[in-house]
Amino acid sequence: MGKIWNWKLKMIKRAIIQDIEVEYEVIHRKVKYARLEIKTDKIRLIIPLNYNEDEEIIKKHEKWIYNKISRIKASQKEADNKELNFVMTTEEFKDMVISSVEKFSMILGVAVNKVFFKKMKTRWGSCSSRRNVNINMYLMHLPAHLIEYVVFHEIAHLVEMGHNKRFWKIIEQKYPDYKEIEDELLIYWLLIRKLIDGEGKLKI
Repeated sequence: MGKIWNWKLKMIKRAIIQDIEVEYEVIHRKVKYARLEIKTDKIRLIIPLNYNEDEEIIKKHEKWIYNKISRIKASQKEADNKELNFVMTTEEFKDMVISSVEKFSMILGVAVNKVFFKKMKTRWGSCSSRRNVNINMYLMHLPAHLIEYVVFHEIAHLVEMGHNKRFWKIIEQKYPDYKEIEDELLIYWLLIRKLIDGEGKLKI
């Protein structure tokens, strides 16, 4: 059997979208379809190896990119006025999460297999097809109502795995103001990321 090469070519480009200049990373991979991602304020465009029309994709999604970047920039300013919680202990945090998992799994009528606590740099939590729930340890530095929301969000994925209309309907039944909560989570995420990436003072 010959070698299988996982080609991945990267380049950095810039574009002007309305009144802001954005920098985006173009990544060529062995993928079938192009994919646009925005993590905090970093834009990544993943495209097939033989595809070079990255500027067309950026142009097509200008409005979406502008709205996302504008929201992130506004959230970055809000993050300067927020403070993280360094009072809650690891044990208190885990007890709170487990209690919330038990409560919300009963409300939604689902069974959770196991709960894992991990330090994650890309998400607050996740849920697997094996009915395992993963919770980000950095979440312990957030207000209690946001911790409970994230737990409910992940338990809701045991009912509907995708972020589709059905999923958000489930969220809305418990949290009618979920869009505002998602905005608040973004603000705290930027604050957490700043400490992890910049000062390196956030330790658990």
